[in-house]
This record gives sequence, structure tokens and C-alpha cells, in this order.
Amino acid sequence: MRSKVCMLCIFLGSPFLNQSAAYAADNAFNVSLVISQERLSGKVVDNEGNVLRGVSVKVKNTTQSVGTNVDGFFELSGQLIGKTLVFSSVGYVPKEVLVTDLSVLKVVLELDEGNLEEVVVVGYGTQKRKELTGSISSIKSTDLEKVASNSFTGAIQGKVPGVTITNTSGAPGGASSVRIRGVGTTGGNQPLYVIDGFPVGGSNMSISGSSDQVDGMSIVNPNDIESIEVLKDAAAASIYGARAANGVILITTKRGKDGVSSADLSTYTGFQELWKKPKFLNAEQFATLANELFKNSNMTPNPEWANPSALGVGTNWIDEVFRTAPVHNVDLSVMGGNQKVKNALSVGYRDQLGTLIETWNKRYTGRANVDIQANERLKFGGSLAFAYTNGKGLQNEDFRLGIFNLAQQFYPTLGLEDVVNGSSAYYSTQGDNPYLRAKSGEKKLRNMRLYGNAFGEFIIIPGLTFKSSIGLDYAANRTSSWEPKVQRGFYSNPLATLTETQTQGLNWLIENTLNYSKQFDKHNLSAVVGQTAQRNASDWISITARDFQNETIRVVNTSSDANRRGTGTGSVYTLASYLGRVNYSYANKYLFSASIRRDGSSNFGPSYKWGNFPSVSAGWNISDEDFFNQSGPVNSLKLRASWGQLGNDAIGAFGYSSTFGLGRVIDNYILGAEQGLVTGASMIRPGNMDLKWETSEQLNFGVDATFLNNKGYLTAEYYIKDTRDMLVSLPVSLEAGFEIAPSVNGGKIRNSGFELLVGYAGGSAFKYDVSVNLSTLKNEVLSMGAGNPISGPLVGFTSMNSSYTQVGQPIGYFRGYIVDGIYQNDADVDKSFQPNASAGDFKFRDVNGDRKLTDDDRVMLGNPWPKLTYGMNMDFSYKGFDLNLLLQGVAGNDIFHVNKFSTYPIKYFGGSGVINASADVLNRWTPETGGNTVPILKYTDLNGNYANLSSFYIEDGAYLRLRNVTLGYSLPATLFENSKMIKRVRVYSSIQNAFTITKYSGFDPEIGSTNPLASGVDDGVYPVPRTYMFGLKVGF
Repeated sequence: MRSKVCMLCIFLGSPFLNQSAAYAADNAFNVSLVISQERLSGKVVDNEGNVLRGVSVKVKNTTQSVGTNVDGFFELSGQLIGKTLVFSSVGYVPKEVLVTDLSVLKVVLELDEGNLEEVVVVGYGTQKRKELTGSISSIKSTDLEKVASNSFTGAIQGKVPGVTITNTSGAPGGASSVRIRGVGTTGGNQPLYVIDGFPVGGSNMSISGSSDQVDGMSIVNPNDIESIEVLKDAAAASIYGARAANGVILITTKRGKDGVSSADLSTYTGFQELWKKPKFLNAEQFATLANELFKNSNMTPNPEWANPSALGVGTNWIDEVFRTAPVHNVDLSVMGGNQKVKNALSVGYRDQLGTLIETWNKRYTGRANVDIQANERLKFGGSLAFAYTNGKGLQNEDFRLGIFNLAQQFYPTLGLEDVVNGSSAYYSTQGDNPYLRAKSGEKKLRNMRLYGNAFGEFIIIPGLTFKSSIGLDYAANRTSSWEPKVQRGFYSNPLATLTETQTQGLNWLIENTLNYSKQFDKHNLSAVVGQTAQRNASDWISITARDFQNETIRVVNTSSDANRRGTGTGSVYTLASYLGRVNYSYANKYLFSASIRRDGSSNFGPSYKWGNFPSVSAGWNISDEDFFNQSGPVNSLKLRASWGQLGNDAIGAFGYSSTFGLGRVIDNYILGAEQGLVTGASMIRPGNMDLKWETSEQLNFGVDATFLNNKGYLTAEYYIKDTRDMLVSLPVSLEAGFEIAPSVNGGKIRNSGFELLVGYAGGSAFKYDVSVNLSTLKNEVLSMGAGNPISGPLVGFTSMNSSYTQVGQPIGYFRGYIVDGIYQNDADVDKSFQPNASAGDFKFRDVNGDRKLTDDDRVMLGNPWPKLTYGMNMDFSYKGFDLNLLLQGVAGNDIFHVNKFSTYPIKYFGGSGVINASADVLNRWTPETGGNTVPILKYTDLNGNYANLSSFYIEDGAYLRLRNVTLGYSLPATLFENSKMIKRVRVYSSIQNAFTITKYSGFDPEIGSTNPLASGVDDGVYPVPRTYMFGLKVGF
């Protein structure tokens, strides 16, 4: 065993052991070269004398190269007189140095302000930014390191035009919703994630029985990322075909570099709190208004509340169930390499408590990347990553009975551990103490993700390379939901209940590609062709058990045999593909690219399995023309245009086939003279053999420019994206005889918009980089299959649909009645067409003038999709200090504030009794004060003030948020000149969600949802916290 451990240590440490310890120092402003004993050594710095690590030093026209170490030193050996050395590093102008004699060469690397030579990762390859013809936004590790974030989506939020990221939950480990250029379908709209070339599932995972979700991309530690590329148009994304209709996010992780050995420790600690606490009635206010409600309804008030002033402030339940929650994170990475072997290892740990009591999440991550250069023609390597999350949520976190909503509704007149024991005429029979509920029921989440890939690359002839890779992605998710046997006043759970749910999936991918590259004269040609095959198998099983003899032993087989119920599903998805792309440029001025991908999906029937997805794009580097003056105000200018098609098959496994139910109560038959019960089957959903690909067609125009000595930069784009043959399940009548409507191709949706990124970077001692990005969006349904509108799901206890989708409107818009104020007196009511209205009720608008309130009077009330999304990123540095500010916001969108339904009426919405309410109800209408915002308090709402979806619920969702502010200080490098271990130290403090400017009256205007038919619907979600962090980064 000891020998095996030793061998493993030698393997992992070999790149570090092979680094030479002999380096020569020189002038801090130059690259100094000295040839001695067949060795060439030197030091690389920038134009201000700062050492540059990881700079590639390559002997031109050979495979020999090294990289500078953490002190900027490098060393080469061999016959180098007469050879040319090429120094290159991302963000700097490459420089060539000819070795002519033994004289000291003085070279300085200049910062590339225009950064046109920057290498960008694209599908199945890389390109220089100057040669791009598609729409690709890039974020480098240096940008990510400026923001301490729990997830990579949080680190890029507000930085990429055309990309909208919203938090679907503020729970620890909570998920995000990512949209690239809007929503193009009523089905899945998440982008495709590709990690180191391997497409992985990025769908968020639901906690069984909860509205909260867990981040599906938790396998990616932000500290492991080298770069992120967002492919937004069809030209950039069509090489991924079937799953690229919603855009593609390429994630490249850090890998070892030749000649560089380093270790980095990054840690932070902090705490989280609610950034806003909406106010609810205190005990005195609640009793006063409850008495008023009973009086208005000619009912006897509760004697317990007869003297409101004696009740005082009472219990603030929001304060009792929310808390200040600590968060801790630590990451360690080690990288090294030589000409033969390069590797990178990292581990990470995060411990996060939720702001809602009794909630927490822990995440463990690890990654290993290895690259081996076997010889000049063959190299191979691989990656292995894991993530394990373990967390706890709360029982019943949904709209109806959630802890969060109970805290809004429970009685401030009761104490911390009191229960409801009064009359059901005054107290809701559904009421339960939120603090005691949080302390009893629980949900435990365990999720494990294991991902790995391996590749081999062989140079057949110069310029022609064959690459083969295989990848595996395994995910297992288990949730345990427990609620004990309990009797707390009105609230009762007579049998202890345990629900165990387990999901697992295995996704594998095989890819084979041929890459060709050739440059001759002014012509530059590259091409790739390939084949891929992918299979994703998953299964889900759930069992509910009740009645436990011993509640301390919470396993299924200790429950009553008669009280166990189980169910499960399974699915298999396969995809076979062929792809090809050609890139051509002439004199770096005229650029052309064309690609095609052919996909075959198991989700469609035999006649429609295959889809073809082509794209073409072109660009013109005007600034390389002889007539263009690059020394003028504009230094570089490129025009580009693209067209292409993308596919979407997100309808579930075998969506074309019929599904049947077996052995359920509704499936059984009573047959024969004895009327015996016979197990049978019934159709759940009929199949549709004509189901075919949903296709997205996109046209994109772009301009890229740098100006003012390459210190200013600009990218502007306009796009039109049409989705046709939209995959939907249209409404069917109850007489159809099945439960779920079949999937059909119906409808066409258009997204169009303008995107802009403009910035300016400069300074020497005081450096700054300030950029602004914005994007507009117009979403419109152009046609619908069979002309039917689609209704969104019902929300909470209400009979209100979350949204509607129909021709001429955006997907998932809000539709209802317009409130034209409140009837102020009986004379006003006498003029009304509403038969049950009285003074103090809402006045609904009679849109069609027939003096009846019907469905024809419902109109569009709001749009959940922001018309404008924007961000402003500001970086400043001076003498070791650095400051980063990120502002982010949206405008032109609306929120359906469903939470008002349960926090305004005082009368309990789901039965008898009353409940607490928002402090906004203090502005209700009364005969003495009047009012036009909140209707009269009544026990019976005959007018439908709250039951009708109306403009009362629709609010402006615009906000401006200081998403991040980070202040850091890097200790002077001179402090570590004599240190053999520590090379650099940075300390920082950070605040996330520091402040928010909004008119929205709810907890948080950032309402995220993965369901496009329920976007912008606030039914009581876990609010996003404000986070304070204090961090330390040490380089070894």
C-alpha cells in the first residue's frame, strides 16, 4: 500500500519536480537573456516592472516552449543562437526576440488594450477574437477573481449583454435561471453548458415537496474556471445543433502550464441577512383591523382582541424565523507542468447557513486536470471532477403552508411557542406556529455529481489533427422529507410521514473530430468535421411511508405496512450527430465561416428523427484596409453578420409515443356478473407520430471597435430570433378521455433586440476600467397552433392562472381586469354594473361596455420580460489597492404579486377565521378616510376584490442593484522576495446585494423561474440575502 501511495505522489508531483530551480534575475523592466552552458534564462515583466507568470516562451517553428514561473523566470536549453523566441500571454501584445549573440536583450511586453489577438474558445476549437464572425462574449478568470461568489452564474451576473440571470431562490445552494436573448419557447429555456468540451446537464434540481431548487451546476467551482464564453447567435452555437436553441455557455477550467508551478489558497468568511424586511401588522394594529373587519361584516369581534392597545407590539414572526447566517468557503489549487506533463488539482469546501432558520447547505468539490505530451505528434489527457452537496430545507416551503408564508400570516398576539386554540370563527384552522413548524419537519438533500472525460489527439500530418474523446457524467440526488406526528392547536398531523425520493442519471458522450489548418500567402483556412454519440439514462423513484412506531428511527421499513405508497419513472435519451465547419480569411480582412450539424434524436418518431442545422457568417476588418487610418480616433473596426438555424427537442424522452397508466384506481374495471374488480390500463397521453423539431432561426448583425489608442472598446449587435414549430401541449377538453394533452408543433415566437458593450480602460499608476452593457428585448407570439391560447399554472389557493400566452402578446403575459379605483360611497355604487359591489370595493373596468364583468373585459396587464437589462462594471487599482463595483438592473417588466392574496385581506383566503396582514393594509378604505389603493376589510368578498386577477396584483418590477462592491489590497511583492513559500497575498472585503432601488412592494423584485409560463410570479419565494464577506488569497 505504501509503495502505491509513493507512486501516486510521484505521478502527481512530477511536473513540480521537473521545474528548474536555477533562474537568473535582471532589470525589472526588461526580459533579460543570458546563454550559459547551453542554457538560456530570463525574466519576464510588464511595462511597469510587475513580474508576469505563465507567459509562454516558445522557440519559433519548433515545439520547444516553456512558461515563466511565479517570479517571472524561465529557462531554455539547446542550440538557440539564430533562433527566434516568441513571448505571448493573454492580454499582452506578442513579441518576437531574435537571439543573435551573447549580448543581453532588452524586451518589454506591452499591454494589449485592444486585445484583438486574444484567443477565444469556440465550439470544437479556438479562434482569435479578431477573426470571430459570430456573437461570443468572454469572461476570463481575472474577471471572476474580482468577485467572491458561491456560483459561477453569480460571478457573471450583469456582465454579459443579452444574458439575464435571476436567482430562483435565496436558499443556501439555491439555483439561478439563465436566459440568453430572451425566452423562445414555452418549454425548456436553459442554455446548453459545455465543460472542457463535454456537454453536461445543467438543469436545476427540485427539493421534493418544495418550491425551492438546488443549483444544477454546483459541480463547477468558480475558482476552477479559466474562461467562460457565451455563444449567443446561431453562427456561434449551431455547431452544437439540437440543444443550442437557447444559447451555449462554454466553461474552460484551469490546466497546468509548462514551466509553472504554483499553489493558491483562497478563503472567505462572512454572514448573510435579509436586505429588506416588509412590515406586517403588530399586535395592536392587527387586533384593531380585525375588529374593524368583523364590524364591517356585522359580526361579533373576538373578545380576546377587545382592547388592542393592551396587546402592544407582540411577536414579529419575520424576525423570529429569519436570522443572520454565517457562510464560510475555502479553495486550494495546485498547478504545475513541464514539456511532457501538466496538471492542475483543486479542492473546495463551502458551508452556508440559510437566512431562514433550520436551513443550511454544504458543498464539497474537487477537480483534477492532466495533459500529457507523449511525443511531438501525440498527446492525451483528461479531467475528473466531483461535487457533493448536503443540505437541509424545511417541510412545506411552498406557497400554501410554507414557513415563510406562515410567518407573514401568523398572529402577532401570540407568543413564540404558543399555538392556536381559539374559536375557528376568529382563528384560521390552517394556522400553525411558524417557529415550531420550522423546528419539527425537515427536508434533507444529498446530491452527488461525478464528471470525467478523457481525450487523445494525434497529428496525422502538419495541419491535420485527429482527436477522440469520451466523457461520463453521473448524478445522484436523494431527498428525505420528514414530518412528525403532532397536534399543535388547530394544526394536526395524525401520522408521522416520511417521503424518500431518489433520482439518478448517467450521461455518456463519444466524439471524434478531424481538424485541419493551413495558411498560405494571405489565405488562412481551417476546418473541422466530426461525429458524436450521446446517451442519457435516468430514473426516479419515490416512496411515502406513514405511521411509525418509533419516530427516532426514520426508515421506511419501520412504518406501518398498510401506509406505504411508491411510484417511479425512467427515461432514456439518445442523440447521434454529424458536424462540420469551415473558417476562411483573406489577409485578415475578409472573414467567412459556415457550419452544419445533423442531429438524430430519440424524442421524435421514425419520420422526423433527424434535423439539419446550418449557419453562415461573414466579417470585414475595415481597419486593416489601406485607406483606414489606425492612428486616428478609431483604431480598429469590424463589421459582421450571421444567419443560422438551431434545434430544440426538449419534450421529454419518447415524446411522440403514447403513455398509459397501469393499476391505478382510475385504470381498474368492474366486470362480470359478480362485478369483480379487474386491474386495467388507461391512456394518460396520446402519442403524436408527426411531432418534429422545434427550430430557431436567427439573424445577427454586429460591430466591434476600439478607439482612443485602443483604450476604448465597443461591441454593438442587433438580432432577430424566430422560433417556429414550437413544441407545446395545447389545452384539450375534459371529454377527450385522457389526462395530458399530446405534444404538438404549434406556433411561432419572435425575440428581437439590441445589445451594447462599451468601456474605457487606462491609467498607469492609477488604473481603471469602466464598462457599461445593456440589452433590449421584445418578445412576441406571432402564431399559435389551432389558435388556442395557453394558460399558465394556477397559483396557490387561488383560481388565478399565473399567465397567458397568445398571438400578439409576449409569452406568459399577465391578463386580468383593470381596477379603476374604489367605490367611495353608495351613490358611486348605484352607477355600477357590478351586482355585488358596495362602498369600499374595487371598481373593475367594463372594457367592452356591455355593463357586465366577463372574460371579454380581461386585458393585458403586464409583461414579465424586462425590456431593458443593463449592468455597469467598474475596476480601479492604485498601489496595491483594488476596488470593484458592479451595478445591475432591469426595466420595463412587471411582477404578478400573488403574495398580496394571502397578506392583504386579513380574512383567511382558504377557510374560516382571520390572519395577519401587510402593514400596507393600514391604508385601506374606510368611510372616514376614503382611499383608492386597498379595499374595505370584509369577511366575505362578494365583489371578488381579491379573487379576481386584476391590476391590483401587477407591480413595476424594475430595479437597480449594487450587485457587488469589493475592496482589496495586495501586499507589496518586495515583502516576499526572500520567501521560499509565499509569493503574494491579497486581502479583501466584499458586499453582495449592497442596496437595491425599486418600487416593488414585495420582499425582492428579482423573481426567477425556470418555467416561462410562471416567470415574474411572486408567490412567496425564499428572498435573496445581502452578503458580507472578508477574504484572503495567498499564492505559494
